[in-house]
Amino acid sequence: MKTAVLTANLGNFDKRIDYEKQSLPYDFYRFTDENFPPRFNSMTPRLQARIVKMFGWQMVPAHDYYIWVDASCILSHKDSLQWFIEQCQDVDMAVFKHPHRSSIQEEADYLKHRLAINCPYITPRYKNELIDEQLAEIKADKGFADQNLFASTALVYKNNSKVQNVMFHWWYHTSRYHSIDQLSLPYVLFKQRCTVRIIPDRYDKNPYLGYVRNK
Repeated sequence: MKTAVLTANLGNFDKRIDYEKQSLPYDFYRFTDENFPPRFNSMTPRLQARIVKMFGWQMVPAHDYYIWVDASCILSHKDSLQWFIEQCQDVDMAVFKHPHRSSIQEEADYLKHRLAINCPYITPRYKNELIDEQLAEIKADKGFADQNLFASTALVYKNNSKVQNVMFHWWYHTSRYHSIDQLSLPYVLFKQRCTVRIIPDRYDKNPYLGYVRNK
């Protein structure tokens, strides 16, 4: 079994903090401006990092499992890798439940409210993103029940055709409509009939994943 752990710190947004040494072997890939140069003429660093997140299975092929870890987090326990892989047993992907909101609609409403009050964090990053258009496409699918929201800060998936199709459709939504990718993740997983384990823990309170931004 081969496992790849992927992270991307483009634009040098986060301080580099090394992971805890793991009890299982794995291949680690940290993408930075040096080995994945900025594509300033076509996309922001945030959107470019989504390429690593969604197409790591193409960029560093031939692994059985892929674990995405946002640059704001680290593998903080010697058994973090083992724990993530265990979450993905008998499913295609495992992802954390969102700690604050429970549906795509709630997330969209939150973003629209923050934009309306000119939030200094949200507005410079997400002004003019196509939230309503994205919601319209999702709501047009009457078979989809909007009852989950995930924190895509860290996730683990198997390298199979269903997940690869999820990633293609996830990129479509993220580049076509809104670069906050957790808006569309529940829907694209549903559309590709991907089996998912929802990890109930808060991603920032989990012993196997350390949230280290601003530390």
